[in-house]
Amino acid sequence: MKIRLITGASYVAVLALFYVLKIFVSDLCFDAAIWLFSLIGTFEMIRAFDHASESSAASGENAAEGTANDNAFTKAQKIGLFVFAALCIPACALGEEFFSFGAESAGIAFFVLAVYLLSLLVIRHDETGIENTGKAFFAAVYPTVILALLTLANHLPEIAGLEKYAFNSDLAILCIFVISPFADSIAYVFGRFLKKKFPKKMAPHVSPNKTVIGGIGGLVGGLTGAAILYFSYNAVAGSFDKMQLFLPVYLLIGLVTAAATEFGDLVESCVKRKAGIKDMGKLLPGHGGIMDRIDGTLFAAMTVYLVFALFALIMRA
Repeated sequence: MKIRLITGASYVAVLALFYVLKIFVSDLCFDAAIWLFSLIGTFEMIRAFDHASESSAASGENAAEGTANDNAFTKAQKIGLFVFAALCIPACALGEEFFSFGAESAGIAFFVLAVYLLSLLVIRHDETGIENTGKAFFAAVYPTVILALLTLANHLPEIAGLEKYAFNSDLAILCIFVISPFADSIAYVFGRFLKKKFPKKMAPHVSPNKTVIGGIGGLVGGLTGAAILYFSYNAVAGSFDKMQLFLPVYLLIGLVTAAATEFGDLVESCVKRKAGIKDMGKLLPGHGGIMDRIDGTLFAAMTVYLVFALFALIMRA
């Protein structure tokens, strides 16, 4: 537990440093953290799928000995995934920062990767199959494509009509990295101390340790994190006199972000169960790998970005 707390505190401190650099230097500083998430996350995903392929081969599930293992990533596929992870986030960040072309840049990068992966089916037909190609697409989307949405959230412009509410990228990033951990933490507390009285499982075949009461705790955590963020952020931003009844909006963001966080946890649990591994990596002692740490954050980022984009559309209407 001590190691877990130290690792968690160190992770929070590093994120806080990148966030301060975002505020006082440039949004691109926080993009550097997202870029690292993408690189390390891609490595962990490839590692997980490699483990699954090795386990499948050892259990004799593959074709007759001597034939290609269509489950395993080829070297060419791995290179393509790493190049995509290395280029997609910078292209998205720089495109958004200087040309308001971030989403399109990420889309072009993914299109190029898609053409490359599909071309391998033709060029390297003997070692490339439908299964490892499908896994390569999955490893590109999860985490890098989703992290591109976090990058876009990091570059959200002021929403016309909501400037006085300090509704901007600074708030979006805080929503992601404050609400999601609150949801995780209180879900853990509810699950640990109440599971004997309320033992019903949330998804027994995917994650046997997660309970419905823990899920309810996660939603409570999301609301709590959103309320704390409302009072603290607006105290710093000096916008209380303009907020009026804006608290329900924060609470709604907290609720949907918490739900997305819990869904992200289940997705990660499913990936690990399919791959036959306990943790995605060993980079963070007591937590596992980067993907174990940001699993819920990925879907929280997706949700927060879509909510802010929806607000922008409403204000334009």
